[in-house]
Amino acid sequence: FIVPCIDNYRCVDLRTGAFDVPPQEILTRDSVTISVDAVVYYQVSNPLAAICNNDDYNRSTRLLAATTLRNVLGTKNLSEILSDREAMGESMHQILEVATDVWGV
Repeated sequence: FIVPCIDNYRCVDLRTGAFDVPPQEILTRDSVTISVDAVVYYQVSNPLAAICNNDDYNRSTRLLAATTLRNVLGTKNLSEILSDREAMGESMHQILEVATDVWGV
């Protein structure tokens, strides 16, 4: 039930979404500059929280993913980055899951 001129109607897509994290220039712990990009898959689990707790959950998730990518890879050596991709991916997944859970994503 929507009252015209008082209520706003916003449609939230509950399907799994994906976006590319643009290439990030990252300085590793051993002072090597690398360019890394990523793909993030996300799904809105709570549409009410996605609208009420965040202005733009899609944009916020993109920015958080780029920041997390830089932070996680900036603490590793080049050899660790090349050999432990799965462990870093799981670490980033946990960080993003905790941060976006409040947003309903």
